[in-house]
Amino acid sequence: MNQVNNQNNIRMITRTAVLLAVVVVVQIVGRSLPNNNFIVGPLVNMCLLLAAMTAGMAGGITIAILSPFTSLINNNAPIAAALLPFAPVIALANIIFVLAFYLLYNKNKFIGLGVGAVLKFGVLFLGIRIFLNIFSFPKFTQKLFELFSWPQLLTAVIGGLVAIPVIYSVRKALKIR
Repeated sequence: MNQVNNQNNIRMITRTAVLLAVVVVVQIVGRSLPNNNFIVGPLVNMCLLLAAMTAGMAGGITIAILSPFTSLINNNAPIAAALLPFAPVIALANIIFVLAFYLLYNKNKFIGLGVGAVLKFGVLFLGIRIFLNIFSFPKFTQKLFELFSWPQLLTAVIGGLVAIPVIYSVRKALKIR
């Protein structure tokens, strides 16, 4: 029994590591693209959901927590430094997105996606308002409001819509139920 558990743990860690590497590559490559949040955001959201459904909830949550920090590390933009204290809020929103999708996937993956995307958007939308009431970034305030409003809902939905057929194909190929 221990050998089976060890094999399952190795699979989970490997899948999580591979998808985290994909997230980091997407973030690095995406830096040089115009309007990159509409490319990087959906791809990162896809990886979050793919991790949850192929590596388990722990894999999805791991990437949900790490991805905001890897984004800040890989980002040269002046706004990145301003977002460091906001990264835990982004991680929380990602976790909620992953959990809602994971828990509702077998009942209705599209409802899971919708609930997860709306909750993620809500946490980020409310979170940025609270954050900007605590911290003052006059140079970046408008940009932060723009980044953490409706684009978050859109990128979560797009990422999820891309993720659903990918999850199906990967789970079939890996023989995951």
